Amino acid sequence: MILSFESSKQSWVGQGESHTVSPSDGYIFSTRTERFDNSLSFQISSLNSPFGPNWNPSSGDSYNYWGLELAAPFDRVLSAGLYENTARYPFQDDSQSGLTFYGNHRGNNTNSGFFEILDISFDDLGGINKIAVNFTQYDETNPDWWVNGQLRYNSELPLTAVPLPASIWLFLTALLLLLRKKTC
Repeated sequence: MILSFESSKQSWVGQGESHTVSPSDGYIFSTRTERFDNSLSFQISSLNSPFGPNWNPSSGDSYNYWGLELAAPFDRVLSAGLYENTARYPFQDDSQSGLTFYGNHRGNNTNSGFFEILDISFDDLGGINKIAVNFTQYDETNPDWWVNGQLRYNSELPLTAVPLPASIWLFLTALLLLLRKKTC
């Protein structure tokens, strides 16, 4: 189990931070599957967070926690594939996929983005056995306020290079064209 993400400095949720955490770093991974809306929720918490067993609000210790929520359109079950044009879960339209990444007391009113499930399986009762998912969330639907992340839960697939957000690709393309124009 591992969560890895990076974020732009403008991201309210990510605050320009990058983290890669696993149980060996002292983090707990918990899940919830909702059959009625085809969603999965993950909570990743340090042991001393409000969601961990060592929570002591008077200690003054710093802690981290993050949540990732994914949903297929209402008439589909989550399966391997690309889910584009997401909206904030659980407020997306029935025909739309849902995505929400939040943490450390920060969340969005609205968001957009996409996620790709590379590997997924459920048990006989509909609970999650394993998942490998990459995601990009645009805070408040602004492509400059991004969080790119990956979650591996009981999946053997390794972390992969996360693609840059479209706004960075546009900037790099424009810069390349500008430099090319100067040399011609």
